[in-house]
Amino acid sequence: MGGPAGGEGLPDEQPQRLVYLAPFWIDRYEVTNDAYARFVQTTGHRAPAHSTPASTLWELVQATGHRAPAHSNPASTLWENNAPIPGIGSHPVVNVSWEDSVAFCVWLDKRLPTEAEWEKAARGTDGRRYPWGNEWDVKKANSASYWAERTIDFQSGADWEAFWIKGEGAKISKEKGLKGEVLTMPVASFPESASPYGLYDMAGNVAEWVQDWYNPNYYKDGPLSDPQGPPRGAIKAMRGGSWLKPAISLRTSDRDWGTMDSRPSGTGIRCAKDAF
Repeated sequence: MGGPAGGEGLPDEQPQRLVYLAPFWIDRYEVTNDAYARFVQTTGHRAPAHSTPASTLWELVQATGHRAPAHSNPASTLWENNAPIPGIGSHPVVNVSWEDSVAFCVWLDKRLPTEAEWEKAARGTDGRRYPWGNEWDVKKANSASYWAERTIDFQSGADWEAFWIKGEGAKISKEKGLKGEVLTMPVASFPESASPYGLYDMAGNVAEWVQDWYNPNYYKDGPLSDPQGPPRGAIKAMRGGSWLKPAISLRTSDRDWGTMDSRPSGTGIRCAKDAF
C-alpha cells in the first residue's frame, strides 16, 4: 500500500507498506444515477446538486498545509426535478457528499470501503501502479489525459490548469460535456482497464469517497492489519481520480480528500460490505 519513495509517490503515500486485510465485498461498478434515483425516490433523501464550499476548502489548505482540493472547479448540477437529466442513467452519480454516500450505502446494508480496502481492490497483491498494470495507457481511463489525447501526461499543474481553464479542455467540456461541463461516461466504458478483481473505473471517470478521515501522515504509524484511518479529522479521503485529473492522480496509490459536505462534479460512490 502506498507509493515508493523517490518515485511517483507523493509524501502522503509514504512509507510504502505491506497491509493485511480481512475478506470483504466491494461493488464491481460505481453507483449510477439510476441506482441513486431509486434511493432518492424511496427515501426522500436530497437529490445530487453541485456544491463545493471553495472558501472552506482553501481555508483548510492554508491552515493545515494540505495540498489543494482536487475537484473545486465550478460545474453544473446534473439533476432536475428530483431526477437525473435524460441520458445519464448509466453514468456514475456525482454531486454527492461523503454524508450522502454513507446514507446510500447504509440503505443497501453496505458501507463505504476503507482506503486500504479500496487500494487492495484497485491494485491487487502485486502493487501495480494502475488497475490494469504498471504502464499508463491513455485509452484505458476517463481522465484529463484521455480528453487531451495525451499519451504523455501533463508536465505540470500549470499545464493541466491551462488545459481546463483556457485551453482545449474548456472547449471540449462546453461541446461534449453534460450541461456543457461534466465529462463523465457510462460505467465500465473501459472494460480492458478492469482491476485484478474485475472492478471497473477504479482509475478515472469519478473519484470515490472512502470511509477514512484523511491524514497525510497516517501511513507513518497506521496499523498494518485492517487499518480504518485516523480516529478523527476534518476532511474525508477519496480515491481513484476522475475525468478532471491527469494520469498521476489516477495511480492506485494516489490519495485525495474533500470536506464531508462538499458535492463536487468529479466524485461519486462505490460501496463495500463485510464478508462475514
